[in-house]
Amino acid sequence: MTISKSFFIALFIGLHTFISSSVFAEPKTPPPVPDALKGLGGDFTLHSINGDVSLSDFRKKVVLLYFGYINCPDACPATLSNWARAFKKLDEVERHFVQGIMVSVDPERDTLKKLSLFTDFFHPNIVGVTGSIDELKKVTKLYKTDFQAMPHEPGKNYSVHHSVYIYVIDPFGQVRGILNFNASPDKLVKNIRKALQVYY
Repeated sequence: MTISKSFFIALFIGLHTFISSSVFAEPKTPPPVPDALKGLGGDFTLHSINGDVSLSDFRKKVVLLYFGYINCPDACPATLSNWARAFKKLDEVERHFVQGIMVSVDPERDTLKKLSLFTDFFHPNIVGVTGSIDELKKVTKLYKTDFQAMPHEPGKNYSVHHSVYIYVIDPFGQVRGILNFNASPDKLVKNIRKALQVYY
């Protein structure tokens, strides 16, 4: 007897639905946030090559949030590289519930197309977003950080001072932890799974 391709597709969808509804069942109320993290973070909307992106778009997922820029010589590529390695260590279901967001604080140079190419190079679960200086300042204020482009002549290279922290945001949209940019893939996986357990 020949089993059709559509049978396997239907079986996969059924299994995915079962796993999502049983293993990842939504709790009634969010657990309290640690005192040290209260008042930190919040929803925001910035822009990607595919349109506006809000943090709330990824509710029910763990989000890794980082402020950086494409021309960053060390911390930013190291951060996204470790994210990619961490995501590969997750199983398929876990990976479905994780999203990386890199907020570019260099809108002068980081176009939406460049951002998309940059984040896609590392992993499809990472999206690059940016906005005007005013929009970015509002977002960084929510996360109690800041950025500053160094004085430069038009067309000349320059650096941007920014934080080097990774914000681990749980599926309720609450900051659950802050990691240094060079957190190892294993440490990232541990924190991702811990944040998933808060919700599922």
